[in-house]
Amino acid sequence: MKKIVASIALLGAFSMADTIGGELDIGYYEHTPSGTMQYQGNSIDLENDFKWEKESDVFAKLYIEHPLPFLPNIKLGYSSFGHSGSGELHNSITFANKKYATNTTINTKFDLDMYDLTLYYEILDSGVDLDLGVNVKYIDGSISALGKEKTTNTPLSESTSFNVPIPMLYAKARVPFPTTDIALQAEGNYISYNGNQFYDFEAGVRYTFAMGLGLEGGYKAMKLKLDDVDDLTLDSTFTGAYAKLVWDF
Repeated sequence: MKKIVASIALLGAFSMADTIGGELDIGYYEHTPSGTMQYQGNSIDLENDFKWEKESDVFAKLYIEHPLPFLPNIKLGYSSFGHSGSGELHNSITFANKKYATNTTINTKFDLDMYDLTLYYEILDSGVDLDLGVNVKYIDGSISALGKEKTTNTPLSESTSFNVPIPMLYAKARVPFPTTDIALQAEGNYISYNGNQFYDFEAGVRYTFAMGLGLEGGYKAMKLKLDDVDDLTLDSTFTGAYAKLVWDF
């Protein structure tokens, strides 16, 4: 009798495993900056003052979907993100209460690590797919500047770091072209509150090969607006193209 019960339990486990699926994405994206930042000083233009230009980084996502109707599915994500610049200042700026002189060279660096946890439900799963849920994005960032003080030409090296969790609404939609292996897909997160705003989204075209493997490419954008978080104020947008390898398992 015990063997029969054990066999039934084992078969049930295998049956459950057959119905658990998901998706793994590994991608590469470009991001061109625009906007301003301020840290214990005046507003600084990211392109004209900090000399930031287009950069490229990587991201990864893992979706885990199960057959239990009342429990949400899970998405995990990670994105690396960075900008650096070097050039001559046309106007003096103040960063971390230090004045950087006009006509001197300033070197800057901006690094972000972004971690995502998303809980979502499949609202539609009948050709056209629609997922809705909530997301928490944890941002671990730092900004540094190396230059010279305005009045004495003394070398300056200042930096700041910040860590902030951001809860957001989440949505994803996929619309296939009939009788083809091509689909349109869009996915994003959004929140706005108390002068802060954050969104990140991507929209593109996916082509699926055999065994659930596919390629997707399109447009990706991120808005980061922080109002005096640890003395840091950001109002910046980063946009560019992306491409990723996907495995729908």
